[in-house]
Amino acid sequence: MLAQLVLFAVIIVIVAVFSVGIGILIGHFAITKIPTDISRKYNYITRQENQQNYQTFINSIQAANIEAYLKDLASRPHIAGLPESSLLVLVPSAYDPAGQTVYDKWMKVDRNNVTNEPKIRHGLGSGSDFFAFDQLAGSSNFDATYRFNPADHGNLGSYPLYHTSYEVFSMMKTFVDPEFLAHRTMAQFTGVLALILSESPVLPLNVSRYASALTDAMNSLEIANPADLDPLRNAINDFSKTAEDFVARSKGMDIENPYEIRTYNDQLLQLERAFLNPLGQGSDYTEMKHIIYAPAKSNQYASSGFPTVSDAIISGIKTEIEYHVAIATYFVRGALSTLKEFDKFIAA
Repeated sequence: MLAQLVLFAVIIVIVAVFSVGIGILIGHFAITKIPTDISRKYNYITRQENQQNYQTFINSIQAANIEAYLKDLASRPHIAGLPESSLLVLVPSAYDPAGQTVYDKWMKVDRNNVTNEPKIRHGLGSGSDFFAFDQLAGSSNFDATYRFNPADHGNLGSYPLYHTSYEVFSMMKTFVDPEFLAHRTMAQFTGVLALILSESPVLPLNVSRYASALTDAMNSLEIANPADLDPLRNAINDFSKTAEDFVARSKGMDIENPYEIRTYNDQLLQLERAFLNPLGQGSDYTEMKHIIYAPAKSNQYASSGFPTVSDAIISGIKTEIEYHVAIATYFVRGALSTLKEFDKFIAA
């Protein structure tokens, strides 16, 4: 009888251990039980609820957060506070002849014909894993995707298995990136970027690009009476001049003086945070805090330029438009002051 009880207990233990082992395998190797999205499960810390827990830590150390969405065949980054783009010439492009770089491929499939540079899309939508950093911490974020060229595939938005239970490792290895060349390219690309950001005493962020982004965001607003935007337009013009002065002043900085470097870097870090409205877009939309780029109430997925102004324009209520233009103007001028010399920071 005792031997039977011992045998039964041993069997129970074996079954329990086996069950735990299967559970670990499912969790570790992502054996599919529910629809998955492998490109969005890499960074648990970037989920919004966890980002809030790490807010103090993030505020103390951040310079830039880098995320690589590993998909397929052609670069389409969305960048806030874009680092200097010369690093692109260092990275070879995937699935292309030897000698062709990410920069070459990017210019071929997604060129900005106005600036003759790779096209940059500003603002992170709610689909980005770093969206919470954008809206709550005010860090400079980089979100890059290596994907197919839509022009070669009937302008598809994504591959057919995206966000389905079939989107697993075997699908990636068999159909999307068989030799993992796109993965390698993105690892090299973000690695070079991380190296430059971490090894440069002076943060290589160009605030002049932010001035252009503000202008683009304002120009995207479809408003019946353009004069309603005059206060915002004037603030952006002043921001552009201050950004130019900031860049010019940085060229004369004593790079051997750690205090000057610290002052410059701190001003860069504070710039993005200056665009965060603690109240968000209203009592029913408080988590969308970035005044320049955030999902509007009328489109809660993609990022919109000056979303509260955009929503006010859609409402057609003139007082609402004036109110939100005034708020946006206030924050642009507040951000402008962060770029002034620290003893001359009050905006005129």
